[in-house]
Amino acid sequence: MANQVYVEALFQEGTSQIRPSYFNAQHFSHWKVRTEIYVKSYDVKVWRVIKKSNYPLPAAAQSPADPKEIDEYTDGQIAIVQVNAKAQNLLHNAIKGDEYEKISSCDTTKEM
Repeated sequence: MANQVYVEALFQEGTSQIRPSYFNAQHFSHWKVRTEIYVKSYDVKVWRVIKKSNYPLPAAAQSPADPKEIDEYTDGQIAIVQVNAKAQNLLHNAIKGDEYEKISSCDTTKEM
């Protein structure tokens, strides 16, 4: 009976191909493995960002004056911005609200 309760608590959010597993401040090693598998199946480049660091934005022939002006980005720059944003999105959506405070000030996904 005790094993059944433990297993139910471990898998309380269920499994999904649509959203990452949810970290509730318990069973970190299990969550980490499940998240790695999920992220790699989503996009291997996103896992690379989480493990190593954000991809640097490649320089364009003429850099935009305002780096937030997305209309001035090249297709290559937009692809990099998307991969970095996907990685952050996955991690933000995979944690309990209480854990958010621990990562909210991080600049890169690796810091998260």
